[in-house]
Amino acid sequence: MLDTAGEAWHEVGGHLQLDDDAILEPLEAQFGEQVRSKDRVRDLAEVFTHLREIDAMLDQIPDAFTQLDIKFLEPTCGSGNFLLEILRRKLRLVSKQDCATQEQYEHRLLRAAASIYGVDISPENVTEARARMAHVLLDHYQRDANTVEPTPGFLHAAALILGDNIVLGDTVSGARDIDLCDWQPRPAGCFVRVWSAALVPEGERDLFWMERVQDSEPVHYSALTQPVVEKKAKR
Repeated sequence: MLDTAGEAWHEVGGHLQLDDDAILEPLEAQFGEQVRSKDRVRDLAEVFTHLREIDAMLDQIPDAFTQLDIKFLEPTCGSGNFLLEILRRKLRLVSKQDCATQEQYEHRLLRAAASIYGVDISPENVTEARARMAHVLLDHYQRDANTVEPTPGFLHAAALILGDNIVLGDTVSGARDIDLCDWQPRPAGCFVRVWSAALVPEGERDLFWMERVQDSEPVHYSALTQPVVEKKAKR
């Protein structure tokens, strides 16, 4: 149950000692741990950008970190070095003291994660990037709201969002085959999901075709893992 009473949410108490294994279970059950090898460097031509260079590049676009819902796409995300720093900067906009309820706090955290996308051709990189993003998200929660336990709905929603936003694909030769979800925030802890699936056969497309699959009504983040109610809008 979410605590909707502002006084309880803002109560100051002792540091809540959370069981990492229990908290990370829904996030990491599908992610696991991956081991790098020289073969991966040779076969995938992986080059990892140093944090110094990442910070220098992100410092050039400070306006991109003034709103939670500004979107980022890393087309060759590797194990997520860029994604992690983007998420960390977005999380600076999310503070327990600025939120009236736990629902509002968790929704803002999910909005930050939902605005970041990554694609990579390596299944190992995709799995590792998802797990690292999960750790950054939970680390912020535990540091900023360390007297509060994350709700199961938040944990499962985070796993779903990271799974849908960091995906396997080839942005060079197979960009049309990549399906991503636009998480459009709505009030009261809700999202409307719009999928960019290429549902029309290529031979039937013209300059004006457009097809989207989306939620027929806003869905609360705690219900995101329930069966999807889909609505097709074709123009």
